[in-house]
Amino acid sequence: MVAMKYWWSVPTPGLTALIVVTLLSAGAFELVALQNERLGLIYVGILSAEVVIIGAASLLHFNEAYSARETAGIGLVLLGTAIAWT
Repeated sequence: MVAMKYWWSVPTPGLTALIVVTLLSAGAFELVALQNERLGLIYVGILSAEVVIIGAASLLHFNEAYSARETAGIGLVLLGTAIAWT
């Protein structure tokens, strides 16, 4: 998401390093999680985490505003994740 927002310009070396570290960390966490849990639950968790992280980054870093519909959508994703994990 950050790379898409900076499509028109090259990200700074610090931001590039942050993106690389984040992707590598996410891959490592996914490998560990897949060893212990069912595949479906892991994917539900990953997708909901992406929604929350992207939403927070967009809100805090890019100053985007969310409509009530989008906020409800984020809430439904979190609710669905909670239901899947119980």
